[in-house]
Amino acid sequence: MFDVLRFWLDRGAGGFRLDAVYKIGKDPALGENEPGRPHNEHWPSVHDRLRRLRAVLEEYDERIAVGEVYADTQRRLVEYVNSGDELHMVHNFALLLQPWSAESYREVIDEFAEVAEPEVWPAWCLNNHDHSRVASRYDEDGRGELRARVAAMLLLTLRGTAFLYQGEELGLRDADVPPEARIDVDGRDPERAPLPWEPPSAAGPGCGFTDGRPWLPLPPGAERANAASQARDPASILSLYRNLIRLRRGSAALQQGSQTTIDGGPGVLAYLRETGAERLVVALNFTPQATTLAAEAARLVAGGRIVLSTAALNDKGPPRPVLGPDEGVVIAVD
Repeated sequence: MFDVLRFWLDRGAGGFRLDAVYKIGKDPALGENEPGRPHNEHWPSVHDRLRRLRAVLEEYDERIAVGEVYADTQRRLVEYVNSGDELHMVHNFALLLQPWSAESYREVIDEFAEVAEPEVWPAWCLNNHDHSRVASRYDEDGRGELRARVAAMLLLTLRGTAFLYQGEELGLRDADVPPEARIDVDGRDPERAPLPWEPPSAAGPGCGFTDGRPWLPLPPGAERANAASQARDPASILSLYRNLIRLRRGSAALQQGSQTTIDGGPGVLAYLRETGAERLVVALNFTPQATTLAAEAARLVAGGRIVLSTAALNDKGPPRPVLGPDEGVVIAVD
């Protein structure tokens, strides 16, 4: 297997995403799982195997390995990165498994910072091909699309690497898959539906993904939720993603700055990203009501300026003491 890695590394592969890597170490005695101690995954032998794999990558310059690791606690999760000689990054699924709650998200973010070594680089994601899309997962009261915008700002402003699942930048919802069209035995077809490139009114039922019949139905709302239409709309979620990525690329604070959570008030997740020359406050309203920033956050942003909002075009200027419903803002502060 190490020669397989070298085959691709010799051809310039930048690294590998290792699927279900926590399962490559298992109890050789095939013992039954016990409470708190599974025998079919997370077995101690996994760590020696990952050290040997890391040694192969170290034969090359600037190659990485990021692992898919589902763990019952973040303390167990960081066992794969804390030593510095196993994985470079480990997908942290703790966020996407939380309810839509500022307090729950803050708890996960703070706990990871507590249990991870200071040099560990986080790998955040809110979606992949195994989980319901954000716009559907958090749509119990019909506000999924707005929350998908807040999720975008969260993911692209947290310290660490953001992993984006195709289609999230269009705010796609899960597809409605009838029983006769189901393919995946674990029921993951809705989030694996094809991506609409063009509106069906212009490109037909394949939405530019295909001229034929796709293997799964297209997501709902494809007339608006498609790449071509959203690229032309400066208020679309695709435009928001592009603005966030542009902001991130030009910001030292967002790329490598420190991160400190601050009190934003009930229902608000707020944190400070800073380097010596740049300070940015991110405030995310997880509630469907207008919410006043708590004293700590309000004091910190006083005299600053809004760099980007999820809710308005070109909403730049002095920060407002009240966040709109389901609104996120990035504020530059002195």
